[in-house]
Amino acid sequence: MKISRFIVLVTIPLLFSCLPKKPEIAGTRVPAGPFLPELEQQRTAITTLKAIAGIEIVKGGRKRSFDTVGIVFDVRRRLRLEAFNPLGQSITVLIWDGNEVLVRLQDGEIKKPGQAGIEKLLGISIDAKELCALLSGTVAEIARPQDAQAFCEKNGSCVIELQENGMERRVHMHTSSSSPVRVTEQELYRGEALLYQVRYDWSEQISNGSIPTKVIIENPGKQVMLTIKYSEADPNLPVSEDAFQL
Repeated sequence: MKISRFIVLVTIPLLFSCLPKKPEIAGTRVPAGPFLPELEQQRTAITTLKAIAGIEIVKGGRKRSFDTVGIVFDVRRRLRLEAFNPLGQSITVLIWDGNEVLVRLQDGEIKKPGQAGIEKLLGISIDAKELCALLSGTVAEIARPQDAQAFCEKNGSCVIELQENGMERRVHMHTSSSSPVRVTEQELYRGEALLYQVRYDWSEQISNGSIPTKVIIENPGKQVMLTIKYSEADPNLPVSEDAFQL
């Protein structure tokens, strides 16, 4: 008994020591104040989005993809995701109307799975309002700007550290005198645990260059990767109320 207890006492700390640690932020600490208006301007610049995208979900080594997905959101309060088959027929619809999440299946059945419906469809657990911000390459509303910190490197790369609801968000930005400031990555931590990380690709031009052409959301701990690649995207167009109804 004494030997078994000793092995347990020694093994548990070793297991925790093997878990990945939250990395230190590179660069020199600088005042965060000048960066916050930039993030706020980006956040409020896109009020609606109508887009067509391809979506690929890899979970535990298994891949699922939708070649054509309609994406509509309105001021980050409502969201519609609708997947179509090659014949243009609707396969499934997910709607967040600002209060609850509704899902319509291919057979016409309507369910109310709550936020779990987003994870079931996209493979990753994320708040609907936050998902709208990530899809447009911006951040959600900054809850505690007074606690923000910033770190910059000589090459123009900066990381803004934001505190929100007991979690820490790291927003990676690239600053340049010849191009607008753009968010290149985001990470959300709870303590030392990485909840998800997001990477953006701005290299291609689509209908309007104000949103990224590709968004990759990954949860390494759950072996989930969600890739959204836009083929068409039109921000700030009028969106009808019918878009958020089943």
